[in-house]
Amino acid sequence: MKLNSRLSTSLAALALSLLLLPLLAEAACKEGDRLTLLHFNDFHGQLESYADPENNNDVGGIARLVTVIDAVRHEDPARPVLLLFAGDLLQGTVTSSLFLGIPDVALFERLGVDAAALGNHEFDYGQDVFRRLGLRARFPFLSANVETRPEPLPVRTHVFIAKPGGPRVAVLGLTTPELTTATHPKNIYGVSVEEPVSAARRLLPTLRNEADMVVALSHLGVADDRRLARELPEIEVIVGGHNHHVYAEPVKEGETAILQAGERGRWLGRLDLACKDGRMRRSGYRLLAVDGSVAEQPEMAAEVKRIAAEAERELTQKVGESSVELDARREVLRRGEGAFGNFLADLAREVTGADIALFNGGGFRASIPAGTVTLKHVYQAFPFRNELVLGTLTGAQIVEALKRSASLDPADNPGGFLQVSGLRYVIAGGELESASLTARPINPAERYKVVLPDFLAAGGDGYTMLKEMEQKVMSGRLISDIVIEAFRAGAPIAARVDGRILRK
Repeated sequence: MKLNSRLSTSLAALALSLLLLPLLAEAACKEGDRLTLLHFNDFHGQLESYADPENNNDVGGIARLVTVIDAVRHEDPARPVLLLFAGDLLQGTVTSSLFLGIPDVALFERLGVDAAALGNHEFDYGQDVFRRLGLRARFPFLSANVETRPEPLPVRTHVFIAKPGGPRVAVLGLTTPELTTATHPKNIYGVSVEEPVSAARRLLPTLRNEADMVVALSHLGVADDRRLARELPEIEVIVGGHNHHVYAEPVKEGETAILQAGERGRWLGRLDLACKDGRMRRSGYRLLAVDGSVAEQPEMAAEVKRIAAEAERELTQKVGESSVELDARREVLRRGEGAFGNFLADLAREVTGADIALFNGGGFRASIPAGTVTLKHVYQAFPFRNELVLGTLTGAQIVEALKRSASLDPADNPGGFLQVSGLRYVIAGGELESASLTARPINPAERYKVVLPDFLAAGGDGYTMLKEMEQKVMSGRLISDIVIEAFRAGAPIAARVDGRILRK
């Protein structure tokens, strides 16, 4: 009888523990917990303000961004504020390229960034440069699906953040698999990228057990963010980047909110949350403009001015004139034929004597204005220091490259879209409809002399067929150098489109 009683007690305890398992599987926030989540993405070294390409108004700048962030923090000192950055801190401005990201990291620390996703441009100056930046940064870089061997990166898979009066938040970092194709192949030696959903799925049970809410800090792009939300709906919020999209309201995939706030510090996203029924619920969202109506924070403005002055000393010299704007906007060079693409591809053919030139649209990083052109304009347009490579490809290999270019979704503004010279190609329904040399058909068996940037010659942007180039010669000529020489030759540059790329 005593044994049965003891057994009954044990069974009752076991039954109670089984009933409690679902409750113990996840942490629950406390009524009264609040949180404001601030986010931005794709900063690309834009410390200074810049002209909005749509209306030419002065916008952005980290000295304005800090003013907006501080205003939110000071609204209610008792409410915790979390500041997240969704990747691509580096590359795209002269200061970033000249100083290899050191001021970018230092000023992000002054912003009070709590965590940053590892973006696909973080390796553009090489792994060693990023390692130095990651080790000196006082905020963590996150990526659960990127690994390097033999030397590990200063990157965490996730971080738990708990601020007074707020929930315990698990922030999980994820990086686009394009990391291995969207930077120079020499920069990703020993790097492996796991499928993002698989990496997140592996870690999610631990994160759910130990945090009140899970935020994915994603540099995947919205298509992969949607897939992540569909397959792992336990993730409440995805703070995204990579596409440079501006979402005035969260993109909803089931109950998951997907956020993205443009590029270059032009917008700051603000998501307010409060605890209800043991879960953090969204109570409001809006984009905060970082524009001319925002005063610059004086100390930050002075530091940016000092950094910019150091760079300007060598970069203000005039190199020539352009009679037209050379437009490098994504919607121009990453979707179809562009005058800037034609200018560079034709120039490369001219200086090398090649039959064909191929350039990826993602290699053009800033427009060059009509009128006086300076070194700064050129270096902003071509910050990657890519070298021209000469070699031979068969007609069949060239057609395969054009097929890949044609297959890229223009809505994603793909950096791999090819600008060309010596060729014409037609795209219909996302496929290559036809391709030819300028004046005659392409012979699949014939070998053609081709010039292209070393990035493409090494298979960048997924162009594996270009790695098969034979008689390969590194020209020793940087893209920026041949452009500077062209401007210095005297006659104003007058580029135009001529129908060499058609999209039906």
